[in-house]
Amino acid sequence: MGLAISYELALADASPEEARRRIVALHEAAARLDLPELGPLIELQGEGICRTDGDDPLFCVKHGAMTVEDYGAFFQDREAIPSCRQLVGFAAFPGAGSHRCSFGLATHAEGSHQWQWYDFCKTQYASSPEYGGLDNFIRCHQRMIALLDLCEELGILATACDPSGYREHRNREELVSCVSSYNVFTAVAIGGLKDALEPLGYNAEAPILERADFEHLESQGWLETPPPASSN
Repeated sequence: MGLAISYELALADASPEEARRRIVALHEAAARLDLPELGPLIELQGEGICRTDGDDPLFCVKHGAMTVEDYGAFFQDREAIPSCRQLVGFAAFPGAGSHRCSFGLATHAEGSHQWQWYDFCKTQYASSPEYGGLDNFIRCHQRMIALLDLCEELGILATACDPSGYREHRNREELVSCVSSYNVFTAVAIGGLKDALEPLGYNAEAPILERADFEHLESQGWLETPPPASSN
């Protein structure tokens, strides 16, 4: 749950040298953005290169190279060998409260010249007061869009989904309105779940609950929610 930018990178009929050239160019361009953190370029080759766990320092990069089928196998059997055979990529961090994400290209068959990458970055919680509020969120979201713009310029952006619409309209006010609505909706949804679980002896856990203004957001949401229609 939450406002997140998802994307797919792809490059067809390309040699490893060409795939590497595009990602090196992307990494160099990303270094000129005001990213709080930009990881080094990672290059791996061979069977089992994406076998990983949450403690792996390369986890952020490796999971971008995994397919949906790889994820299914990984969560069913931690010994499953992911299909990735070669990857070149790097991790990026758009700012406090947002998720770390990765950019790169990977092949999933020996000798394949078809390259792809999948990842997402949740930016909504960068709007929390403890991280700098809406100004911080805007910076984080804009950094992600700037990275996608670079991917598009390099011809490797296959698809991108920004539920806020900012990637299309580039309107700051509309972006603020969107994340504000997401925050209110999330507070109501998680608050309701929390109230339902507590009598059963369970606790709800979610970043929205850690916000100092959580109760205000939840109250605002209930005030904005119309009452149920009468059955009479």
